[in-house]
Amino acid sequence: MATVVALESAFVASLAAAQASEPSAHTVAVDMFDAGDALMKSGRVHEACPKYAESYRLDPRLGALLHWADCLEQDGKLASAYAAFRDAVELAERSADRRSEFAAARVRSLEPRLSRIVIDAPQEGLPEGVTIQLDSLSIVASGLGVGIAVDPGEHSVRASAPGFAPFASSLVVSGAGQVQRVAIPALERLAPAVPESSAAAPVVSPESRSSMLPDAQPHPESKSGQKRSSNSQKWLGVGVGGAGVVALGASAVFFGTMASALNQRDDLCPSDPCPTNVDQDRVRSLESQARTAETWGLVLSISGAVAVVTGTVLYLRSGSDRATLRTWQPRFARSGVAQGFEWRF
Repeated sequence: MATVVALESAFVASLAAAQASEPSAHTVAVDMFDAGDALMKSGRVHEACPKYAESYRLDPRLGALLHWADCLEQDGKLASAYAAFRDAVELAERSADRRSEFAAARVRSLEPRLSRIVIDAPQEGLPEGVTIQLDSLSIVASGLGVGIAVDPGEHSVRASAPGFAPFASSLVVSGAGQVQRVAIPALERLAPAVPESSAAAPVVSPESRSSMLPDAQPHPESKSGQKRSSNSQKWLGVGVGGAGVVALGASAVFFGTMASALNQRDDLCPSDPCPTNVDQDRVRSLESQARTAETWGLVLSISGAVAVVTGTVLYLRSGSDRATLRTWQPRFARSGVAQGFEWRF
């Protein structure tokens, strides 16, 4: 029992030591905060703001949030600073922190300096299912006509709806206290796609139709050429199939030779191993003959089968122009149940 307790204590101690060796989120947040302070003191405001933001993300404390908001304001991102100071007011009020008044004063000082974009809807209204975006932010219909605070820089406004041509506009916000409006026009409905098959067929007069009929008929020379090609393919099929039959016959001869050699071997050597008084050279010669005959028999049988199938296909396809080849078609009784198949010519 004492051994088990000692092992458990050692395991807990080692686990605690391993956890203590890992950096905590609070420790990393402090390092990020100090890095942001060092950058601010050296005048590198733009680089300091992400450090404060990461410090607040790892350990959401009021001090990191206030420094981040102040950094954003000094970097010219007034809308982002305004939102951060408002979050600081809420966080300070929840914990009854006296810094809530400081944050609220910064909110009031920033509000008149904000630049805003107002998106207006067309008088005709917007189609059902419309999607409106300001940069990557989706704007609902109730948000139209409301000034949205934005940081300086380039911004885009897009509107799209199924079945309508999309609208896109870009604008640049610079300075402080600007209000720019973007009016979305009435979206143009897209014309429905017309299938090619529904296009009207050209009108042909009886006279034109009669003049076109002779050209539509196959030329006699074309018929004779097709017939010669069909006959050539037919005789090619006969030749290939015939060669396959010959190969199959030859394979049967080789298999017979193999069986004869094995029978002679078995007569000389009825048991394994062969008796010592048996002619071993004769036995090995018979086995060699059997293996050679087996090899040729297999090669010729496979080649012959392929040739027969190929010749049959060539022969049958040679008459396809006269529709002599038909697929297997099921015969149905009146009950609709298949009763069998037939080859139809």
